[in-house]
Amino acid sequence: MDALGITRVLNYNANIQIIMSKIQIPDFLAIAESLQTDVRRYAKVYCLQWFDDSFQNQGFTDASFEPWEKRKEPDRRPGGAILVDTTFLRKSLGVLAETDNRMEFGTHVPYAGLHNNGERMRLVQYVRAHHRTRNGKREQVQAHSRKIDTKFPKRQFIGESKQMMDGLDKWLLNQISIRFKQQGNAKL
Repeated sequence: MDALGITRVLNYNANIQIIMSKIQIPDFLAIAESLQTDVRRYAKVYCLQWFDDSFQNQGFTDASFEPWEKRKEPDRRPGGAILVDTTFLRKSLGVLAETDNRMEFGTHVPYAGLHNNGERMRLVQYVRAHHRTRNGKREQVQAHSRKIDTKFPKRQFIGESKQMMDGLDKWLLNQISIRFKQQGNAKL
């Protein structure tokens, strides 16, 4: 290569360096690391609030809102919210397991699955011998058993929801664009 060719290459490299110094390239790694922690924190709060809203709205929202089935008569709490008596179930919702790329929400309340999935409960109840008073007279009740067959209607309050996931996606895309703009403005 002649001297003129070497000068052209050097001038070309110098021009590229000048152009690259003027272009603001975001720090992708820093954006990804900050987003990773913020996404986990936001997803926990957002999803738990979404599930808690099921109790407030008296139904679950997946692609559309599905209201819970009303109580059967006789209603022992007329006018009261469905699945909210002591709020024990509602307050028990939380994150059960968490890994780098997955979060599992749920509850340790034993009867939660009966309500959320609408299951049938069949069991035999054993009653011990005891005394009771009826019409002012004391009676002896013999030991016996009885079969119980109860169908709980599906009143879903926790699970995967299309609208919830769309909301998380929208928040994430918004945060990515905000952070790219912040990186660009910080370097100017």
